[in-house]
Amino acid sequence: MSTAMYAVEGMMCESCMAAVLENVHALSGVTVVAMDLVAGGQSPLIVTSGTKLGADAVRDAIELVSFGVVRPKDAEVDTCGNSPADAAGNIRPDREATCLV
Repeated sequence: MSTAMYAVEGMMCESCMAAVLENVHALSGVTVVAMDLVAGGQSPLIVTSGTKLGADAVRDAIELVSFGVVRPKDAEVDTCGNSPADAAGNIRPDREATCLV
């Protein structure tokens, strides 16, 4: 199992976030996708897959719906039900995780 964190740029609303979540979750092997919307900033995206997933595949899925992405670092993170991380990888207990399983 592999978990990585990305930062998605350019999103402004829940519809933007839903499009990213749907495209990334559709990638082969992806089991969990969690995201915290930071309107106008870098929204943290956590992707868990059953196999090692290439960063290019995730980037392509995000760019397909017209958003930018940076991958600040690899990060082992907890999946749904725990507090999401911010773009710097810091856990944010004050924010609720949004998960698509």
